Amino acid sequence: MKIGYPTHPRRDLVEEITWIGRNGFEFVDLFLEPDLGAAERVDVPAVRAALDGFGLGVVGHLAWYLPIGSPLRRLREAAVEEAVRYCDTFAAIGVDRVTVHASWPPGLFTADEGIDWQSESLSSLIPAAGQRGITLLFEPVGHGHESEENLARLFARHPEMAFHLDIGHFNLNHRSPARFARVFRDRLGHVHLHDNDGTKDQHLPMGTGRVEWEPLLKELKGFYTGTVTLEIFTPVREYVLVSRDLLRRMWAAA
Repeated sequence: MKIGYPTHPRRDLVEEITWIGRNGFEFVDLFLEPDLGAAERVDVPAVRAALDGFGLGVVGHLAWYLPIGSPLRRLREAAVEEAVRYCDTFAAIGVDRVTVHASWPPGLFTADEGIDWQSESLSSLIPAAGQRGITLLFEPVGHGHESEENLARLFARHPEMAFHLDIGHFNLNHRSPARFARVFRDRLGHVHLHDNDGTKDQHLPMGTGRVEWEPLLKELKGFYTGTVTLEIFTPVREYVLVSRDLLRRMWAAA
């Protein structure tokens, strides 16, 4: 297992990478989105030099709000176009895995329509990313439509797409992160780790919510040795470092 931390898109990217490198993480989860993380503002050589200077790996992360599942076709097309533009920047940096988020339509529309619209967007985005040497990671967002059956249907349409397990998201709607990790283990390409109380997406430090960490980590360790991002949002980053050390201890004991 390798532990990483995300950049904040409203802070200087090089300064963010420097903090991540100095604090003993193994990779950067590069969040490219407005404003300072916007593709057109990224200094690619400087970012690459900062990563190389600390010997850091890197994965990519598109804006979570790209409407690839919008009922409006032109919005879906624009979302794909923008995602491809960002993939150009990711590729220039040397990123080979990039997360795109589930995007479900509002309640007037059905889960079936949401699957169809997302699939239509992914059918364009996945090959475009592949042409740039990038594997797309699909991250469910905690929506009620994200049942095992619906996700399996979506993955079946796109066999080249990997699964991004966000532990906090799968702790919502009375679901089990460990079960979804097990069901989609053969697709698992990346993990986001954070805690919540089960009612909303809070991105809390590890152990401060209701995620059952011991059985989950034991489950994961049985088949996963890849990248884990501490997607913990707090102005006091000491909590992030505590979570990093706790994860290492619990993983070793699992």
